[in-house]
Amino acid sequence: MDFQEAYAKGNEALKEKRIAEAKDLFKKALELKPNDIYTLNKLAMILKEEGDFQQAMDLLERSLKLKQEDLYTNYLLGNAYLEQGDIEKAIETLESTVKRNPKDKYARNSLALAYRMKGDYDQCVATLNEALRVSPDDLYNKLSLATVIFEQGDAAQAEKLAVEITKKDPQNVTAMVLIGRIHLESGDLGGAVTHFQKVLSLDAKSSEAHYYLGRICLEQNESAKAAEHFNRAMQSGSDKLSLSKNLGVIFMDKGMLAEAQVEFERALALAPADPFTLNNLGKLLVLQGKHEQGVAHLKKALEAQPDYAFAHYNLGQAFRNTRDYANAIYHFLFCLKYEPDDIYAMNRLGRTFLEAGLPGNAKDVFRKVIDSLAPDEAYAHFGLAETCEALEEFEAALEGYRRTMAVAGENKVLKDRAAARIKELQKR
Repeated sequence: MDFQEAYAKGNEALKEKRIAEAKDLFKKALELKPNDIYTLNKLAMILKEEGDFQQAMDLLERSLKLKQEDLYTNYLLGNAYLEQGDIEKAIETLESTVKRNPKDKYARNSLALAYRMKGDYDQCVATLNEALRVSPDDLYNKLSLATVIFEQGDAAQAEKLAVEITKKDPQNVTAMVLIGRIHLESGDLGGAVTHFQKVLSLDAKSSEAHYYLGRICLEQNESAKAAEHFNRAMQSGSDKLSLSKNLGVIFMDKGMLAEAQVEFERALALAPADPFTLNNLGKLLVLQGKHEQGVAHLKKALEAQPDYAFAHYNLGQAFRNTRDYANAIYHFLFCLKYEPDDIYAMNRLGRTFLEAGLPGNAKDVFRKVIDSLAPDEAYAHFGLAETCEALEEFEAALEGYRRTMAVAGENKVLKDRAAARIKELQKR
């Protein structure tokens, strides 16, 4: 087999998604012609999809040494950095690609995604707007812009852009899904269903449409229909990991703990070290009373991502529930190290100090919430009042309970608890 035959057969296998065969054929082609940049790039992309980022980037960098100005290789390398999580390197590489070819809409789109992953939404939007300035009819980047704008809270402008896309491309199911999401977010379930059903009329296997229709059915207490849509989403969706993670969270929020556990375990089978899944499954197991199993999963989440504030918070809760106050305090403190303005964690830390017999520490924490973060945080005022009562500072406690009632709003349970303590203290 000569180079041309190996390369051609590799392309054919890749087109037909016979990935392992394509990989072997491209390797054979490289043995015959080691410096062919097209073969290097094709093999690099297969390795990237398999998760072997280091080998993929080695091949792409080798390709660039052979042809330094090859923009496609630069684009592929930028995407490889992006998928590996090296955002700064991805931005540097993709900016270089866009600078040399301002009309490369795919490089601009990847650059915008890199800024989005960095959290720089202004630069992300600016990049997409510049792409549309260069190519006004570029529906690919217009759709990305609509999606980012929607996620930033401007639903009206996002829908306007998405509708413009569907007028020019009536078969654009991705734009239709976005319009459906916008209606769902606004509470217009009927409008959302109409758009998602329209998507299914064009693409019966659309995993996104089935996923969102499943969510709507769940909201309407149609569990059987919801399960049917979710199953179809799983069958046709390429990103089964994200789908299972999202479904797990939805089921857990609905109190459907058994269903949530199935999805989180399914996600872990696909990615055993995923910190998000480990954290949520750990939290779920603790809710089910399976303390040791839950704590083990939460600890694994921290092994995978030591600065994961939510996992520290959930471990704090788990240890507090078993009155292991030393470990609870430890994890709440680490949660606040990584998320210093987390009011929920601060309130939990204050309450844990109080339960552990450390009212002085508790007072400092509740005082910090009120003085520095949220002056009208009802639970902080209630916690401070209870702490003052424990310290026998009864006038300060009365003031704290009265303040709780003033800021508790519609929280009748908390108001009643504060009123009961006021009544009790006034008997003294």
